[in-house]
Amino acid sequence: MIEELVPMTQRERNRVRTRNDILDAAAQLLSDAGYSGTTLQEVSRLAGIARGTVYAHFPAGRDEIVRAVYLRLADQVAERGNELHAQADGLEMRICALARALTEASADPKGRFYGIMGADLAPVLAGVTGTASRSFENYIRDDLAMALHEGLLVPGADIEALTVALSGALRASGSRAATDPDSVEDQVNAIGALVRGLLAAPTSPLRKDLP
Repeated sequence: MIEELVPMTQRERNRVRTRNDILDAAAQLLSDAGYSGTTLQEVSRLAGIARGTVYAHFPAGRDEIVRAVYLRLADQVAERGNELHAQADGLEMRICALARALTEASADPKGRFYGIMGADLAPVLAGVTGTASRSFENYIRDDLAMALHEGLLVPGADIEALTVALSGALRASGSRAATDPDSVEDQVNAIGALVRGLLAAPTSPLRKDLP
């Protein structure tokens, strides 16, 4: 039985809009000024919302907001990666799809912090990081295993080692996209080149004109 969705009231819509405005402002500040510059005063000012309203949505203050910003973006990256991966065909294009989802998010003005998170964010985000990374690692591992099974990879390839290496390359590409937004296509192409290097070379046909 499919349950009917109950439309939100105007009050609920306003609450969601206000919450998103707070998160948008915090995301912009994290990307431009880092964790130290993402103060409640600045979040309130940039969002155009009273400080008391910010507390009404996030009673625990700045760290609660920062975690919410991170989780929202991580979910968006994972969802975009899932969508692009499902549409891609072949090992190279599937892994490039994941790279595109990550680099495009990191290149966005409100997502730069995702690619260049400072050390001061580590304790704040402890226990909540890795949502998209784990999803992408699982895709990479499964794609590599399938390619090996189909004889497309260099024989004897270590799937786990390659998964770790490619996952690290994706993260590095995200970091570069955060500092150089115009490099997204270059980074996606570079990931593609890495994947092509893993593919087994096709066997050359024997030349009949040789003695």
